[in-house]
Amino acid sequence: MSELSGEDHFEMMCDQLGIKHIYTRPYRPQTNGKVEAFWKIIKNEFFYPNSFDSVKDLIYNLGNFLFEYNHLRRHGGLAYITPYEKLEKVTELLS
Repeated sequence: MSELSGEDHFEMMCDQLGIKHIYTRPYRPQTNGKVEAFWKIIKNEFFYPNSFDSVKDLIYNLGNFLFEYNHLRRHGGLAYITPYEKLEKVTELLS
């Protein structure tokens, strides 16, 4: 009996939720623009301007940054609402 990998669990969850997992072409960052833009924000607004005393300190501060990014920061690509507000709207529409 083999154990399921994290990828297996992810694929099973996508199947259960009716989500089609789409892969981007390797070595083609332009086909994955939203993720590339997100990493650019993380680097420019979190990693570059800060230093951390430990991995624990980095994780704690990254958690705070991501909370603010998802719950407080309005995003132009989402009609100037937060990602959390967008999730609430989509969840309401689907229920």
